[in-house]
Amino acid sequence: MARPMYVHLHLPTLDVVSVVATLVAAGVSLLAWYRHRDAVALRSWAAALVLGSVGTLLFTLRGPGTSAALFVAADALTVASFATMWVSMRRFNGDTAPPLRMTIIAAAITCVFVLLVTVSWQMGAALRAQSLVYSLFVGGLALVTAWETWHGGRQDGLRSRRLAAAALAGIAAARLFRVGLLGLDWFDIVDPETADMLWGYGMYLSTVCVLLVTFGLVLMANERQHALETAASRGIGAASP
Repeated sequence: MARPMYVHLHLPTLDVVSVVATLVAAGVSLLAWYRHRDAVALRSWAAALVLGSVGTLLFTLRGPGTSAALFVAADALTVASFATMWVSMRRFNGDTAPPLRMTIIAAAITCVFVLLVTVSWQMGAALRAQSLVYSLFVGGLALVTAWETWHGGRQDGLRSRRLAAAALAGIAAARLFRVGLLGLDWFDIVDPETADMLWGYGMYLSTVCVLLVTFGLVLMANERQHALETAASRGIGAASP
């Protein structure tokens, strides 16, 4: 008997693995923030990961009779998590916006998503239409956060930014891949079973990238702290007679 050409990844199991991995990453980010209190991106990333974990956990509770409100709430939490990361990265790069303004911006993005999804449900759109909107929002937010992370390197020169930016771009690529699969499914080019099988690899990539982003942010905080200490020591040395 011929062996299958691919390994089928079980989506519900991947959801559970994603929840565990993101919670562990949130803990690591929070512990790193206790050491680097000026690295607001670490604290916000921890909060974003917790929001995303709760959203994924709600999604795993779905069943045949699950209401649309649960799906919307689960997806909205994840969108809020990436919106939070985007505004926090802007602040890490020197944006002087107060926390209240950052919260309002993240909440506004989430409200726009909820409005679009609610309208699509009222118009009788299928669940994959909601998945399409969700993937576009998450992919777009991950992409602009990746750009913000990379762009900030022109100011502070942190080399560790490249890892975090690349991992965020990987999350965006996985979500755009999901959009493509939904489109192929919509036009009956790919059957739903094949689309789900292929998306398993996209979920796996997203989970790995979340861990890489966390590692990159910790490296950024350490590298910036080292740069500040080096600059301070040089300043003291220059001021000495």
